[in-house]
Amino acid sequence: MSTIGKYGRFLEQEGCFELTAEPPRKWLNVHCNEIGDEEIYAECSNLSDGPVRVRDKDGVECLLVSYDCKHIYIRDEDSGTVFCPAGAPAPQAVTDYSCRYYPSQTVITGTCQDLKAVYRSFVPRKYPIEVWTLRLENLSDKSRNVSVFAYAMFQLTGRDKEGKGIGKENFAVVHPEIGGVFVTNRNSFCPNNRFKGYLVALKDFFNGNGYRDHFLRSEFSVGTPRILWGWNCDGRPGFGPDCAGVVQVKLKIAPKAEGRADFLLGQASCIGDVKIIRSEFSPELIDKYCQEQMDIERKRAGMFKVRTGNANYDALMNTFVKKQMYSYLINKSGFRDNLQTDQALAMADYKTAEANFLRALASQYANGSVPHGFRPLNRLQYSDKPAWILMVAPNLMKESGDLGLLEKKVPFFESSETGSVWQHILRAVKYLTSDLGAHGLCDQRHADWNDGLEATKEAGARQSVMVTQQLCYGLLEVEELARRIGDSKAQAEARGLYDTFKTSLNDIAWDGQWYVRTICGDGYRIGSHANKEGKIFINSQSWAVLSQTADGDRATTCMDNLEKLLGTPMGYKLCDPGFSQYDPRVGRMSNSMPGNVENGGVYNHAAGFKAVADCMLGRAEIAWQTFVKVAPDNPANPTSQSQCEPFSFTNSYSQVPYIFGQGGYAWRTGTAGWFAVLLVEWILGARRHYDGLMIDPCLTATIKQAGATRTFRGAVYDISLDNSAGRCKGASSITVDGKKIQGNMLPVFQDGVHKVEVVI
Repeated sequence: MSTIGKYGRFLEQEGCFELTAEPPRKWLNVHCNEIGDEEIYAECSNLSDGPVRVRDKDGVECLLVSYDCKHIYIRDEDSGTVFCPAGAPAPQAVTDYSCRYYPSQTVITGTCQDLKAVYRSFVPRKYPIEVWTLRLENLSDKSRNVSVFAYAMFQLTGRDKEGKGIGKENFAVVHPEIGGVFVTNRNSFCPNNRFKGYLVALKDFFNGNGYRDHFLRSEFSVGTPRILWGWNCDGRPGFGPDCAGVVQVKLKIAPKAEGRADFLLGQASCIGDVKIIRSEFSPELIDKYCQEQMDIERKRAGMFKVRTGNANYDALMNTFVKKQMYSYLINKSGFRDNLQTDQALAMADYKTAEANFLRALASQYANGSVPHGFRPLNRLQYSDKPAWILMVAPNLMKESGDLGLLEKKVPFFESSETGSVWQHILRAVKYLTSDLGAHGLCDQRHADWNDGLEATKEAGARQSVMVTQQLCYGLLEVEELARRIGDSKAQAEARGLYDTFKTSLNDIAWDGQWYVRTICGDGYRIGSHANKEGKIFINSQSWAVLSQTADGDRATTCMDNLEKLLGTPMGYKLCDPGFSQYDPRVGRMSNSMPGNVENGGVYNHAAGFKAVADCMLGRAEIAWQTFVKVAPDNPANPTSQSQCEPFSFTNSYSQVPYIFGQGGYAWRTGTAGWFAVLLVEWILGARRHYDGLMIDPCLTATIKQAGATRTFRGAVYDISLDNSAGRCKGASSITVDGKKIQGNMLPVFQDGVHKVEVVI
């Protein structure tokens, strides 16, 4: 039973989720600027706090502010009452509370003693700055003297471009000429001159302070700052680990009038930069920049829309999932994470997806291998990285219809050599097909997609069944691409390699009822029925189907056993049973809590692979139930139990008894991209193809009418699905703009809106 209504509701026309009651934990929104050379990723909770990170073009990351370390307070100077717009962390309650989460902004509203506070946080498109705006409406018949205190405790720690950690040696100084506080990390090992942060007011600056202990009492609680006892900022600087920016603004608000305070939180190299930035902003421009972000998000959100009959699922997919995918490219620097997101984001923002793919591809070595991360650099070798190139590049071209992507030149990493995208693809194939273990399967290296299967000396050289299956998937894609561009040599080689690896997988990795996960150097098989723990893994079954290496009965058998042994009412476990103690042949995942995340937890990202495989087998009911289980507010794991934001996919749900059903943090997961692809392209069946938009739904019999609006190559296809006959799979007839067509490939239009009626 849905419990979303206990906390709030989607307002799809407004394009937001409105929180009206205290959530089971802090619910976070994400604000970010345009992907580019200087990016900011700012989280904002229903209490206005959340971490803020910046990253430069080289991948140097700086954490400006951490969790629970930024807030805004209002003090009525006549009564001495102190409150926050959300009613917390200050102890004074507010009435009429709401928090509206938009893809572009977070707006918190609360009223206290005839002062209505409306707080807004967002990030402008062109600036790595979090902007806070507080509007105060005086509802009374008397003038009000008010102080507004903005508070942020700075960290200024981070990582250099190679991922090495940077410690802090901070000092903070109040600068009236910039209307706030400037904080510097003077650590000699800072990789650039931008490990410096600021918090400034645009106008009405009264004073500031530079240390946490000035603002908070000795218990250091943000719920009992000194301002409750009349303290004012007095201009003191700060030195030490807890430097902060405390900025006090004083306002006089006439009866029935409104006052406003604007603050900027950001990173800069020097005071002079802050002066320039501050001079470029005004309240009017701030509002304009916020509107610009709203327009961008609405446009991106409109690129595809779904109609499933479930208002909550539709609002999640139609409003928020595109922002989740876009922001994930700023949050993550992992090669695989970026590429999987590119594949899905291409449906909503092709330009960004392609640019990010090419940027990531430039981290591929000339031998075809790829480091784990590229911004910042992580040189660990995970064996699955090159395989994602073979999936994502073709899917980008299926979306755009432009095979010219293959001809674009991209440098190889740390090499004087530059190659076309096609050459990068072929290098990935060459590397994967030659980097093999004793049984002829792909070497697992440090690990593969499953990070927890880390290498140990006890395990020896290991072979990854999943990556070998991914390679086979990619070889089919390469074969088709080669055919289309007339590269007969590459076409024949891809087919020959595919047949060889398919045979090896079925000879070596088949365990009788399912495929094993990993083969260790001593012959131990992780994911075998012979094991006491970790008998079966989800991914080697899903990818057996995705790669078409499991034929006929084996495909059905391994997926049936996946369903039986890994399925739960709230989703699908990564493996079962979880490991109760450390096994050096397995690695780090066996040392984590059994039933949590990778060690037998419900792992939603992997369920995305599995549900697409279900659709490939025509298992419409199971695919839909997989979506229902993973989407927020699963009836078997409602929001009140999972504690997760209903407007964001999460990566996992715990199976540990005392935190049963609880999910990880929102936003930061590849689950969003895979479930966008699952719903739009496989369940609703509006799937990209080199030749156009193919219609091939796989829809549960419980949904009689559904649809999707999909912008594809410049045209808009408004697709209605009639499943009243309960056939569920495929299209028995398709009408486009009133004319029946043969087959299931829609005509390619350059523009316009086209009505597509499909009878399943």
